[in-house]
Parts: sequence; C-alpha cells; structure tokens
Amino acid sequence: MDLAGRPRRSCLARRPHGAGHRRPTGGSPRSPPRVSAARTRGVTGPTPVRTADGRLAGVLHDGGGAPAEHSPRPFLHPVSTPTGGTVSDCGPADHPWHWGLGIAVSNVAVAGQRYPVNLWGGPTYSEGQGYVQLPNNGSQRGVDVGGDPGVLQRLEWCAADGSAFLDEDRKWGARTVHAGADWMLTSVRSRWVNTSAGALAFGSPTTAGRANAGYGGFFLRLASSFDGADIVAGAAAGPDDPGHVPASSGPDDPGLAPGSTGAGSGIGSLSEEDAMGSRRSWLGLRSPTASVLMVPAPGNPGGPSPWFVRSAGTPMLCAAPFFHSELHLGPGQAFDWGWSLLVADGRMSDSAFVDAAAAAIRS
Repeated sequence: MDLAGRPRRSCLARRPHGAGHRRPTGGSPRSPPRVSAARTRGVTGPTPVRTADGRLAGVLHDGGGAPAEHSPRPFLHPVSTPTGGTVSDCGPADHPWHWGLGIAVSNVAVAGQRYPVNLWGGPTYSEGQGYVQLPNNGSQRGVDVGGDPGVLQRLEWCAADGSAFLDEDRKWGARTVHAGADWMLTSVRSRWVNTSAGALAFGSPTTAGRANAGYGGFFLRLASSFDGADIVAGAAAGPDDPGHVPASSGPDDPGLAPGSTGAGSGIGSLSEEDAMGSRRSWLGLRSPTASVLMVPAPGNPGGPSPWFVRSAGTPMLCAAPFFHSELHLGPGQAFDWGWSLLVADGRMSDSAFVDAAAAAIRS
C-alpha cells in the first residue's frame, strides 16, 4: 500500500506490450539498448536534446528493452561537443551496463526488499563476498514525457519485483556558453519523492564496505579517447573525508583499472588518487581532442559533492553524493538535485575550465 492507502504501484504493470526486459538482438555491444515505447505525452522514442538555436547536445533514450541485470534507465548518448564530436561511451565490453550520461545509483535500501536495489547495473558489492550478481537490479521507468523547452521526464524508480518506491521529475536542458571557446552545457534538474512506506537509504559500494568505490549519482561513461586524460579540479570544498584512502584495485573489483597519477601539470591538474573521493565544487577531464566538466548545483543534498573518477583504462566521471555516507529520505519527503555537464572541443586551459564552471553555477 502507498501513503494514501492505495495498492503499491508496479512498474512492470506500466510497461507496454513487448517492452519487458529482453536482451537486444543485433547491433554492436556499444549500441544503445533498444528503446521501448514507454507511455509518453508529446515525445516518443530516442529524443534529441538541443539548444535554443538547434545545436545537438545529445540523444535521450529510455533504456527499455535492455537486460534486467543492466538496471534499465534513461540515458543520454551520444553526448556531443559543439562541433559534433562524441565524448560518451555506451555498453563498453568491460561494463556493458555503463550507458552514456544519466542518473545511476548502486545501492538503495528499500523497506521490504531483501537486498539493496541496484540502479547502477551489474553486480552488487557485498562485504565478505565481493561483487555478486543478485536478483536486485531495479529500473527507472518513464510514465510521462513532456516536450519543449527541454525534455521533461516523469519516472518511477522500481525494485526488481516491479514495486515502485520513488517518483522523479527530471528536466533536461541545453545551451551554449563561451569560456575560452564554445562549451555545450547539458543541465539536469531532478526531484526525487519517496513514495514508499519507509525511509530510503541511498548508498554506494563504499558505504557497503569497499574502499574508494563510492560510485553512484550523476554519471558519465567517457569515450575511450579519454583513456589517460588529465583530471582538472576545482578547489577542495573542505578537508577530504577521513574515509578517503588511496585508490586500489583487487580481484573483487569488476573490471576497474588501477589508479593513474594523471599527466597534467597545470594549476588545476590532479592525480586520480587525489581526486577519488575528494569533495570539490567541480571536476573535469581533458584529452587532446575534447574536454568535459561536471558541476553539481551548490544546493544539492549532502553538501559539496565527493567524486568518483577514472582516467586510465575505464574513463568515467561521477558526481557521487553517496560516496562516503548514506543519505536518507523519509516517506513523502523530497530531494532536489541539479547538475551540469559542459563539453568543449580540444584541450581547454585551466582558466577556461574555471570560467565554464562559473557559468554553470550562475545558470
């Protein structure tokens, strides 16, 4: 029953005929999961996210039709530079559940569920066992989509058994900002409302016992061209969390590469080891061909964001608010989030990163 005494909703019941969890047929491993015809209003299928003057920031998919163990959810791919280059990856062989840009949370404790709900995809970290594929992969299912300006999604977060526990309104927008050069800015504004009968606890593999594996939040799987990219960081928002220890990789880490020391020597450059788990106002990476910058809204729950970042082997960037500690959301309560991703062609300077981050914070 929900808070109003109605029967608990089921995401499974809301799927259209033929849109269940199926492994896509055909296509390469890096092709986006086949998109289902979820209930929509005004927008159906893959949806372009564009600036006011028509420039493409990326293509939004609902994730329907993907394998259940990949935790089907919406994502943006390809994520584009101002000249049309691609900075995102989708379904790489090392982590086929990594899909472009989106909101992915690895551990959500829900009352009545035996295991934490996995909305990241793949196996779940269990202390004493390592990573285990459990019957706990949930989904984020679209029940309504609005059109211009931007793209508004109405989503339900569901456990593996189909029971819904959270409603989300997610608004995607795009615009161009100039900071040393043109940057494509993709914004996400998101409200999460707990529709379950108990408190929700949002965590990570680190809160479950694995050091420096605090991924989950606003996540971008980067293209392979970012392998070995420099990490560029804003000023630390305060002392690193006392739980932060040097990055490591072990046999129970599902395919993650050992840490990199980073190649940059500029004022804003930081090693992967120092960036991992640190709290900073923004973080970015730059390769010879493109630069990316992620900026959480200053008012996000939990204070300045910790970061999960890889620049070697499996390049990825994640504003990870649940890295070190769980955040709790009571029944009927809401979290309001905001994030911006900025993308530019070429290797941008430290000052360009600073100016672009300032523009995102002002927006």
